[in-house]
Amino acid sequence: MGSRACVNHHPVLIAGAGPVGMASALLLAQQGIPSTVLERRTTPSCGQSRALAIQRDILAMFDRLGVADEMLRDGASWSVGRTYLEDREILHLEWPACGDEIYPAFVNFPQFRTEELLYAAARETGLVDFRHGRQVRRVDQDRTAVVVEAEGPDGSERYSGEHLIAADGIGSTVRKALGISFDGWQTEGRFLVADFEVDLPLTVERRLWFNPPFYPDGIVLMHCMGGGKWRIDWQIDSNFDEESELRLERMTGRVRKVIGDLPFTVLRANTYIFQQRRARKFRDGSIFLVGDAAHVVSPFGGRGMNSGLEDAENLAWKLGMVIKGQASPALLDTYEQERMATSAHHDEVTGNSVKFMIPFTAEGLVARDEVLHAAAADPSQAARIDSGQLYSPCPYTDSPLSVELDDGGVASAVDATADDPVSPGRLAPDGWCRRGEAEERTTLRKVLGGQVSLLVVPGAGTDAQTLAKRLTEALPANTRAYLLTSAENPVLSHDAECLFDESGALTGLYSGEPDRAYLVRPDCYLAVRMHLPPAGDLAPILARARAVVV
Repeated sequence: MGSRACVNHHPVLIAGAGPVGMASALLLAQQGIPSTVLERRTTPSCGQSRALAIQRDILAMFDRLGVADEMLRDGASWSVGRTYLEDREILHLEWPACGDEIYPAFVNFPQFRTEELLYAAARETGLVDFRHGRQVRRVDQDRTAVVVEAEGPDGSERYSGEHLIAADGIGSTVRKALGISFDGWQTEGRFLVADFEVDLPLTVERRLWFNPPFYPDGIVLMHCMGGGKWRIDWQIDSNFDEESELRLERMTGRVRKVIGDLPFTVLRANTYIFQQRRARKFRDGSIFLVGDAAHVVSPFGGRGMNSGLEDAENLAWKLGMVIKGQASPALLDTYEQERMATSAHHDEVTGNSVKFMIPFTAEGLVARDEVLHAAAADPSQAARIDSGQLYSPCPYTDSPLSVELDDGGVASAVDATADDPVSPGRLAPDGWCRRGEAEERTTLRKVLGGQVSLLVVPGAGTDAQTLAKRLTEALPANTRAYLLTSAENPVLSHDAECLFDESGALTGLYSGEPDRAYLVRPDCYLAVRMHLPPAGDLAPILARARAVVV
């Protein structure tokens, strides 16, 4: 059957309905931007646990998207990692609470359920058109449009859009169609995964074994997924007979060797291969690569889906502002600049972890085992063990969107080495606050996320009413302004809404001398830090700050 004509023109096409593709659609929908999602599966989810560990800052993003409640309620939250050599614990890691805890360090929640939640939320907006059973075959673009040809249930279909987000995974058809190289490597071995249900008297934590008694020739990882559901990953040989080993009786025997004679039920099983690859570029004209289509890392550290979701949020707000005419198209250049640098960092970290945990050479294996046995004999040697550095967002300190302004409006470079949690380019520290006259308890990022916002923090002795009046007289058009204070909640008669910091922790982080203001990006990264002049017109410095982003 011949290719059908394009029925209509879409603002944004998205190839792939995994977590990154669906999050992209939902983030765009929250800005009022419709999208059409083409997915080769005929179901809303992958049906596998796959990307399991969700980091606290990604949980905060999911919360802003309205899909975090079930994750926090039913997922397995953990902040402890234990590493064993045979049956002896040789490394104990903890990720403590960050100030007034809002989200746990990590929550284990199966990918298929994450996808189902994103799908439901995206459908509810009425702005996301899912086209399942569509396999992208061809991509073309010119100065006015991107045209995607996909194989559908009734033959070939054509879709036209202003922009295309390629979230179609490791084997991205879009990336291949553009001729973008995907350089890197993969391991020879694989890992076998089993999800199962059991009542285990164990703490919810990550456990990693090197050569345990129940599997003496490899690595085993075990995670709780919440609700009495667990997952085990075994390192296996490249000549593994998948058809034979994935049979229920074989998987049952493997699980029983780990947990003993407790009754359990195997839910699902699959295998995966470690890869470390990155696309040569993340943008080609009006087409953008995100998630696994742009970069793939080993699962040690949970950097795959988490970093892919940051791709989605980084791109979506920029794309939305450009489509709505609120920013110059040049803003889109910063997507590749920021996320390429982040991807390179994740490559390095996870690459080192893979080379330690599953060495490629006999010499590497000897060196690894020497470290493990040294840690078993002397706990002070445990720091040499690379058991996978867990994901945390990377700052954009080198981005053109990250700028420091003094009270005269003069820009200076951001010191990337400074231990300063509120310097430009860093993710805005989060915390509880009360908002408006009703004093609704919420979080700072929930208030700031989704639009460009101005956060103003008075210095010591500054009258909040006076500063709010000065801001109102100087605010650039279409700028939301919030005044953060831990003093008695002032009733502001101006355009700056008050956020009351009941604990004082947030104002302690953000305040300084003189008064400070921050231009916060829609993805909750700090773009500009301004030191406000004590007197005079604030309009010039605020206008210059906004010009950095738009």
